[in-house]
Amino acid sequence: MQNKEIGIDIASFNSLVSYRNLGLAYLEEERYSDAVKEFTSFINIAPAEASGYANLGWAYLQSPGKLDSAEIMLQRAMKLSPDNPDIAFLAAKLYELTNRTSEAIEVLQNTKSKYPDHVLTLYQLSEYYRQHTTPPDFQKAEELLQIIVEILPGNVAAHLKLIDLSIKNGHNEAALFSMETVRQILPVLPADAAPVFNNAVQLLRENDINQSLVQALMFHNLLKSTTYYRSGTIELRGTAGPIPGSPIFRFTNLKTPIMDKHENMLATVQFVDVTNNIGLQGVHGASTVVSGDYDSDGDEDLFISQWSEQDQSSNQSIFVNNSGIFQDISIIAGINHEGRDITALTADYDNDGFLDLLILNNLKSRLYKNDGKGKFIDMTPTIGIDLISNSVQAGFFDYDLEGDLDLYVITESFNQLYRNNADGTFTEVSDKSGTAGDLAISRDVAFGDFDDDGDMDLFVLNQGSASRLYDNLRQGYFSDINATVGLNFMGQASTVVSGDYNNDGYFDLFIADLAGEQHAIFQNKGDGTFIKDVQSLSAINGLIGFVVIHAEFADLNNDGYLDLLVAGSPTNTDKYHSGLQLLHNDGQGKYTDASSSLPSDLGLIEQVKTADMDNDGDQDIIIINDRGNVRIMRNDGGNLNNYLKVRLVGLRTGSSKNNYFGLGSKVEVKSDGLYQVRSVNKPVSHFGLGNKAGADVVRVLWSNGVPQNRFNPQNNQTIVETQVLKGSCPYLYAWNGSEYTFVTDVLWPSALGMPLGIMAGEPLYAFPNSTDEYLKIPGENVRPKDGKYALQFTTELWESPYLDNINLVVLDHPESVDVYINETFIPPPYPPFRIYSVVNKYLPLSAMDQSGNDLRNTVLAQDQEYTMHLTPDTYQGITELHDLILDFGNLSRADSIFLFLQGWLFPTDASINVNISQSSVTNLIFPQLQVINQDGNWETVIDNLGFPKGKNKTMIFDLTDRFIATDYRIRIRTNMQIYWDHIFIATDVTNKDLTVVKLQPASADLHYRGFSTISRKNFSSPHIPDYYDVTTGQKWRDLTGVYTKYGDVLPLLLESDSKYVIMNAGDEISLEFMAANLQELPENWSRDYLFYNDGWLKDGDLNTAHGQTAEPLPFHGMSAYPYGLGDNYPTDSDFIEYLNMYNTRIVTTNSFKDAVRNYSGSR
Repeated sequence: MQNKEIGIDIASFNSLVSYRNLGLAYLEEERYSDAVKEFTSFINIAPAEASGYANLGWAYLQSPGKLDSAEIMLQRAMKLSPDNPDIAFLAAKLYELTNRTSEAIEVLQNTKSKYPDHVLTLYQLSEYYRQHTTPPDFQKAEELLQIIVEILPGNVAAHLKLIDLSIKNGHNEAALFSMETVRQILPVLPADAAPVFNNAVQLLRENDINQSLVQALMFHNLLKSTTYYRSGTIELRGTAGPIPGSPIFRFTNLKTPIMDKHENMLATVQFVDVTNNIGLQGVHGASTVVSGDYDSDGDEDLFISQWSEQDQSSNQSIFVNNSGIFQDISIIAGINHEGRDITALTADYDNDGFLDLLILNNLKSRLYKNDGKGKFIDMTPTIGIDLISNSVQAGFFDYDLEGDLDLYVITESFNQLYRNNADGTFTEVSDKSGTAGDLAISRDVAFGDFDDDGDMDLFVLNQGSASRLYDNLRQGYFSDINATVGLNFMGQASTVVSGDYNNDGYFDLFIADLAGEQHAIFQNKGDGTFIKDVQSLSAINGLIGFVVIHAEFADLNNDGYLDLLVAGSPTNTDKYHSGLQLLHNDGQGKYTDASSSLPSDLGLIEQVKTADMDNDGDQDIIIINDRGNVRIMRNDGGNLNNYLKVRLVGLRTGSSKNNYFGLGSKVEVKSDGLYQVRSVNKPVSHFGLGNKAGADVVRVLWSNGVPQNRFNPQNNQTIVETQVLKGSCPYLYAWNGSEYTFVTDVLWPSALGMPLGIMAGEPLYAFPNSTDEYLKIPGENVRPKDGKYALQFTTELWESPYLDNINLVVLDHPESVDVYINETFIPPPYPPFRIYSVVNKYLPLSAMDQSGNDLRNTVLAQDQEYTMHLTPDTYQGITELHDLILDFGNLSRADSIFLFLQGWLFPTDASINVNISQSSVTNLIFPQLQVINQDGNWETVIDNLGFPKGKNKTMIFDLTDRFIATDYRIRIRTNMQIYWDHIFIATDVTNKDLTVVKLQPASADLHYRGFSTISRKNFSSPHIPDYYDVTTGQKWRDLTGVYTKYGDVLPLLLESDSKYVIMNAGDEISLEFMAANLQELPENWSRDYLFYNDGWLKDGDLNTAHGQTAEPLPFHGMSAYPYGLGDNYPTDSDFIEYLNMYNTRIVTTNSFKDAVRNYSGSR
């Protein structure tokens, strides 16, 4: 039902907003009787506006003995706005409080049918089914919580409640999946909870429901005391108070009178100084302040450093935010040092999920680690950071794009870049990276992907000399391109701030002039160059002569455009009484003066910052004036417009591809016609949505380059990184007689430009050889279709294949014989191709892991039920060291012994390889094969077995002469993430009665297809694509360049000649092989297949050499990739002809850049 809109004149609207703002402020301060008066006045002016009645009802709900009054108000609100889910929720709570639970359930069920993603409704229904129905309906409660965790994937409380219900309902696999999910989204398991967690996981693996429930409940109870659990509960309930729900911030029926945007800003938004009401009235002499959620409870706390000129002493304090009142915990926090603090910034440098503090100081700068328990530990002596004493400003960013935060510090001499080694230490790389700069006085630094190429650049603002724009070249290097990009600032540089002020998707710069004459906005033209936008500030007369020393972009009225706060001092003190100006963005590229929304007589201002200190959906202002007073100015009215707050969570355990809070990521938002972008520089990114009902889509471009979409997000949306393979291999599907099914991944041996580590200070890259590989396809997966075998070769990840030669090998053999090929990944030279025939398998008598857990049942057959004995470590592809111990009994009579291992590998990637190469605590241990020696001890006989080439591959090893004693036990030890499916030994692998026919492709058509949906059965199973569930459109930031044109590409696949098909993400080659001429199978014979492929693969990982472009092109015989000395793609006439004839399809990044800008979906 559509709400009826009502009109109102401007004067009445202004009064209404005033009553609304004051009423909400009283609710926040728990002054309910005063709130009642304000909302009563509100109703008198707008009796047809539902939010007034709802908020009056909410105030009565909080007041003793006022439930009858609350019901009257909420019923009126429901009548005026019958479909508002937040009002319906308040009514349901009223019914519950008056012992009418069945009516409450009915209201919530009705809301759920209309708003299936309304979290408060879903959670309350789940609680009713769990606790208030007879008997409890655990099944419905579980289903509702499953929906919630899909909406709020970072909510630990919801996950733990879901685990309990899944176990109670006998859904062990679901519970186990949720447990592993919790392990990934938690930055670290609490020490006291880790053994309980591991016990619960093991018991779930063993299907012990009763004992696993006991352990899961113990784990749940241990986490209830954590702040992130409590903040998750608040997210589910809407409040920390005893009654779930929240006020209604936006008008539901009222039609805003027509005003220009400037008038609207002044009418609806006022900033009220609440410093003395929130526990900060005694703070004086402050030199720096920075907000952050230091206790991880979901609201903004403050770090404040104070300095006494008289005593020449400092005092550092953490003020935690307890429901809007700030409490000094400096005695517990333990931050205490000498010297005057210049500035401070907060970031999670060690990726443990807790915000740490870097404090620049005139004597000695310090880095404090947050231990998550309220204490900050000075790590400076041990981490390798030695900051110059004249440091001015700093920033954390992932300069080398490998998942942790590095540190850049600007000074009044030479700047410093410290690389995070991911082991608790840093290494200075200023000179090597090219970011030290010349001797200069640097004043400020801004970070952003200014050329929109997917990596973080930085702009250093220098005083008295040329500023520097450092373009990130990747692989750890930067180039100063400032002279060519149009940043010709002419004033006395004081501060710079970056943001997309005109919503065109590119990061612009505001640079302030210390003399007050040359303040300028430089508009990013979208190609990494800038032009001074003279008109943008032309209407702000008060800026002339205003000395700006600090600035901040922020959308203060939630209209979807970045306003600008400038702090400093006016030169004409008779005319200007405040050192803070609020410049309102009119949405047309111009700013107007809205400083009348600020309190008067603020004095001179030295720092200004913004944050939503009271969690009401609009950004408040934090300032330090020239007397050292910290003042908090609450935003009253900004939340009349809608908003979106995005918090990123980078997966930790078993992933670690991005830093925990996603700093350096790029977040794009589209809501109807409104497009916005932010570079993530703090844990929560705030977007105003104007009068839009909500955002249509959020796209996160994580700092490692991987995009992730979230459609129709919540207003407070945590986006948890999805663990995907951004690069692995193309997929091969085969027609099985009724449909195409996934059979294997291909081109695994090639990884062009992939860094493997560091040798002698230089990157070491993967070998340049082509794949030249055979892969088995079981016979049941391939059936003729109209006399032809039909295969589909697809590129679906962030990579470009260069496919040079393929054929299909047909293997006919007796049914009593199984045939295998060795699909082990090993570096070249590759061993000779061989087919292994097996008649008799010898299965292990026992199979166990290092802890004695029985794995035998999982390895007895190739059934895609994998071993589940791995404990993930920090990175994807690396686990805790684990053993597989196999006993095959007495093999002394065997003339030969061949070990067959079937399983799959979850790999690392290029950026993870870079990360671990820098660390002193993490290394990759390739699988070792050990046997018992004469002394009864394990001895390594094969130091590096290699590993499976992707999904569901067979590894084969000749162990005939490997056993040292008469004990035939085998131990395989590694920390690679390998899951085993089937293991056996064969003693006779000679080929008997085997017919081999090689088929060349009869047709090959290249075309666009799209991207399969990927699913994973559980955490030990590989990601499998569904050929028939396809999305189209732009997914990845393509490698740019010239690709093979669509159409017939058969001539390019008939021989290995370096004339190949170059494929882009989303492409497919449909392949056919003639089956009609094959002989019929003799009776009791079977047919299997081998797929031969030769070519190369290059992924788009930010650390892959030449990972941004399809070129340089690989070729057979090249000595290295990147090219070695003398390497060049052939230029013979036939190669030139090939390039001109086939490679004519130009691929750019434009469609990727425009995907969200042009998104036309709706809520």
